[in-house]
Amino acid sequence: MPQEHRQDDVSNRLSIGVIGGGMISQIAHLPFYLEDSRVRVVAVAESRPSLIANLHNALHVEQVFVDHRDILNDETISTVVIVAPRQCTGPLVLEALCAGKNVITEKPMAFTAAQAQRHVAVAQDKGLAYLVGFMKRYDAGIQAAQRVVRDLLASDRFGRLLYARFYDFAKSYAHQPQPHKRPEESRTTRFETWPTAPDWLDEGYHRMYGWFVNAASHDVNLMRYFFGDALSLMYADAPNENALSAYYRYNDAPVTFECAASETGVWEQGAEFVFEKGRVALSIPSPMDVKSVSAVVIDDNSNGKAASYEREILDIPAEWCFKSQARAFIDHLTLGKEILTSGRDCVHDLVMTEHIWRKIIER
Repeated sequence: MPQEHRQDDVSNRLSIGVIGGGMISQIAHLPFYLEDSRVRVVAVAESRPSLIANLHNALHVEQVFVDHRDILNDETISTVVIVAPRQCTGPLVLEALCAGKNVITEKPMAFTAAQAQRHVAVAQDKGLAYLVGFMKRYDAGIQAAQRVVRDLLASDRFGRLLYARFYDFAKSYAHQPQPHKRPEESRTTRFETWPTAPDWLDEGYHRMYGWFVNAASHDVNLMRYFFGDALSLMYADAPNENALSAYYRYNDAPVTFECAASETGVWEQGAEFVFEKGRVALSIPSPMDVKSVSAVVIDDNSNGKAASYEREILDIPAEWCFKSQARAFIDHLTLGKEILTSGRDCVHDLVMTEHIWRKIIER
């Protein structure tokens, strides 16, 4: 368990360093750590001058280092938040863990299960917290839906689960991000990179695999959030470079996943759970929609009279899932509260992802 920190003075606040000052860092991470009285953001590592100026002037960050190693070498910093280019995340996480820092990282944590398992082993060996930014698990609507579905699976209130589906048809955010500063220049510092696909995967699939690990990693993570490791993969197919489907079984119920890189102008992501006498539908908003939370609809026909079924739309207070995630991470590091997206858990997402792609190339 990470050491508990008191917040009675500045020296006892959770000391954080952030690697990366781009858009997601500016709007989805830094504001919540900067505003929490339990946290002190000691420094941000960013090499681009236009972003350095913005970090000082707009976000009032005290120190900005050009070299991320200055953060890793700072003994006053206990925790590092990593918001870097995807292909650089894996090596940066390993470097931070080896430096003895707790790590909070954007997804994907890595591109292969073997890479992620290196992280987990180091974190475990050093007794460090390793947290992954699958912020959708901190969406109050998704949490409510998961509780409902888990309860229904454990009871016979709606009868047997007949079918479930997860879908994701979004390529771009389909929603204007919060105001942020775009860089005016290229990076002057280049981070180490790791391979973005497993060595057993044909090179012709590498680009699509990389897209899938980034875009669909939330969906894989959510399938495990609802069903744990009880899904059996029966079939997977990637008939073109912008679409993928997978067919699972949960006991005797089919569970499908459909993913397509479509730009319709609307964010289309969610899940549906169909039981003998009812249904739960989950609609997930764009990650850039700061004022929305996932919508949950429950159709209840447990009385067996179709003409008098009841539809309930859950009333869920809206809070941006990135804000909820930051609070959960701080609660874990300062109070030892349970976390939903530990590196130890999320490595199984990459195991599941690689299983999908092995099925695809077996066809």
